[in-house]
Amino acid sequence: MKKGEKSKIDGIENFLCPFTDMYITQGANEGTHRGTMGVDVRGKVSGTRYAYYSPCTLKCIKTYPESGQVMWQSTKAVRCSNGYIGIVTLMTAHDDSMNAYPGLVVPQGNKLGNMGTKGNATGVHCHIECSQGSDTSWFKNKYGIYMFNNEKDLDSMCYFDHTNIMNRKEYLKPVYTSSIKVENEGKNYVNLPPHIDTWRVYRVKDTPVKRNSIGLLRPSKFKGLSYYIYSYLDHGSTCEIQTRDYGRCKIYIKDTPAVITIGYYKY
Repeated sequence: MKKGEKSKIDGIENFLCPFTDMYITQGANEGTHRGTMGVDVRGKVSGTRYAYYSPCTLKCIKTYPESGQVMWQSTKAVRCSNGYIGIVTLMTAHDDSMNAYPGLVVPQGNKLGNMGTKGNATGVHCHIECSQGSDTSWFKNKYGIYMFNNEKDLDSMCYFDHTNIMNRKEYLKPVYTSSIKVENEGKNYVNLPPHIDTWRVYRVKDTPVKRNSIGLLRPSKFKGLSYYIYSYLDHGSTCEIQTRDYGRCKIYIKDTPAVITIGYYKY
């Protein structure tokens, strides 16, 4: 993910990979990770203390200052890449500049910490370990290594939108939010409420930024507008519609007043 990135479909945050550049230095069930799903990740340039970002809205549960370690938990149910929807719990470690405290809430996309060497670490990196569920038990396994109950591989947890996977591609099976099968896709309508004066329209293949706009829809003029959704595009942030004046085009819907319904909605 990149700094400030938000990802939500049907009101549920998608659990994103917290790293912009991801080089795995030690994978799950290897070396000091025996019996766990813990992963060590460095950034693009070895030795650089890169920031990593909150994969969903998280609350700090507990800190371990001696190792730059923080236990986090989602504030609401989130969507994981293996289809799980529910609470997630995770641990990050080795942040030398760690300033988290119990009760701190970090919104999705905000800085969560920095890669570092605090505690038992060889080289600058972030150790991350994730589980599905609200169980915060942190215990030693049969190898004497701490872990959660119900831990999952990183690629079972995360969507890798805007993450540059630099190695271990044989180890990971990345999933992206654009590949999510949205429930009831093919029956959805996007509804633009009547209090909105204008809504930008884009060509289907163009990036949805102001300079690429090809025109405006005017919901207030028609007391609201509803369009059938042919497909979700741009990782779910836009949808493809058919209009009278612009033909087949797309509009931006992520974090907007647009309402998605099953079937046509009459304002």
